[in-house]
Amino acid sequence: MWSWFRQAQPVHQKIRQYEAVRPDKSARALDCSYLVLDFETTGLDPARHHIVSAGWVCIEQQRILLNSARYQLVRTQTSVGQSALIHGLHTPELQQGMELHELLDLLLQQAQGRVLVSHHSTLELNFLRQACLYCYGRTARFRMLDTLRLELFRLQLQGRLVAQNKLTLAACLERRQLPAITEHQALSDAFGCAQLFLAQLKERDSGSTLADLLTQSR
Repeated sequence: MWSWFRQAQPVHQKIRQYEAVRPDKSARALDCSYLVLDFETTGLDPARHHIVSAGWVCIEQQRILLNSARYQLVRTQTSVGQSALIHGLHTPELQQGMELHELLDLLLQQAQGRVLVSHHSTLELNFLRQACLYCYGRTARFRMLDTLRLELFRLQLQGRLVAQNKLTLAACLERRQLPAITEHQALSDAFGCAQLFLAQLKERDSGSTLADLLTQSR
């Protein structure tokens, strides 16, 4: 009688389209295409909190594509509360943003065939998965690189001990003498992360694969 309840839900068209073109893990890292992503949220728990803004920029052939940069506010039905002190966004202005499913449709379209990149990627990945569950009924199989983990891996290979507060995006950029960013502004953070990632790519052996990066991002 309950067999219908146990049946798998059909995969949403947007998920199918996104997963139809997946980056090859055996490809050279230098040859892959990337989408560098940052979310600002009302908190750290994707089950209770919400995405309020998103910023991203694409990397092709080891170059940041400035015309791919996108910044978008996301409409929320609840107050942003004290999180406004961090990201500077307030509930009234967010009512001008797009709906979450519109953001997700756009993001998955832009990310198709590209590897996702974030700094401290656990937050972006968890919120992205939760958004997919909410909008599509299931999540996609995302491949995401973490520039924080890649930086930590490099420093550990050099035998250097680094305090946790020296692994923030701003600290990593400063250590590498890269341009400073406006922190907690989604597009600025995405652009800073893209600069850091390019620096990490260029110092690697030319034969390094995407699989190598994924392993070192864990």
